Amino acid sequence: MAINIEKGLAVVQKFVNNCYYSMYGSRYYTDGTCDCSGSVYRILRESGGFNYGYIPSTETLHDYLLKLGYEKIAENTDFPMQRGDVIIWGKKGYSAGAGGHTGVALDNQNWIECTGWKMTTIIANHDQRWVMAGCPYFYAYRLKTGASSSTSSNTATTTTATGNKNGIAIDNVSKDQAVKMVQRIQTRYAWTLLRDQVKRVLQPNKVYTLVISCDSKWKYENAVNRLKQELKSYYPTYMQQNIAIVDRDKPIIKIEARNLNDEQSKKIEGHMRNFLKDVLLDRQTYAEANSYGTYDVRVKGEGFNDHDAPIVLKEIQEMGKANDVKIDPSHIKGFKY
Repeated sequence: MAINIEKGLAVVQKFVNNCYYSMYGSRYYTDGTCDCSGSVYRILRESGGFNYGYIPSTETLHDYLLKLGYEKIAENTDFPMQRGDVIIWGKKGYSAGAGGHTGVALDNQNWIECTGWKMTTIIANHDQRWVMAGCPYFYAYRLKTGASSSTSSNTATTTTATGNKNGIAIDNVSKDQAVKMVQRIQTRYAWTLLRDQVKRVLQPNKVYTLVISCDSKWKYENAVNRLKQELKSYYPTYMQQNIAIVDRDKPIIKIEARNLNDEQSKKIEGHMRNFLKDVLLDRQTYAEANSYGTYDVRVKGEGFNDHDAPIVLKEIQEMGKANDVKIDPSHIKGFKY
């Protein structure tokens, strides 16, 4: 599909002053954190860019842009910046980690960037920021006319409300409180929230299949890459040919890791529920700004049964009393969806 940069910019502009800068989280906004190259990659993926296999750094972003159909229009020389241009600071070979920076132009003066300077995503004057950073060596890339990508964007599918599942709502808290609570809830309750999305199934021949269900192509692409990586690390002799993709063209895509024994399936089920929580719980357990200038948290996932819901509610209310969040329990309530 053709690259539509407007789609990607529209998605990431929602995170302006609404995330934390970190090179050690998801780097992709899924857990409320991001970094500069992760933000640019999210824009490009939402615009229709193909899955690179991992989130590029400022070093590998050059390669991704060229493969995506961009061309280098400037290297450390003046150029007429225009909307959609990708600018990378830092000379190639020396720009990894904190040594480089990148963002996407919004017009001929301003760009959107996720920056450690403000510890969030901002819109700023590019040239002023460039001077502030010491006039680093830079590259500018622009999409060639007619360039396209063969893969779909990573727009998530929102679960339709049924009114039968139990969720937890945390209302009117600060951004810091919201981000911390999302991270802690995802970690503590990954096993429950993902019980139907990551599970082992006993087959008639007495071996197990690990089934991972994804409600978007973006989740599927990230989940299958992580699964392959983890199986290779934990079980080097496991035949990757045993990994099958079922219902690839349907709303729910299933990844099946077949022919696991009992011990292997138990271990990898628990590990992948935790390792995939930031991906599979995206738009299911999340924080978002509200119209009052504060933040709301919603905990959905697969929900909790009627017996467990009030127990979990009390546990999360207690979690909110931690010294570094201090949320009044009255702000945390149960709801149906």
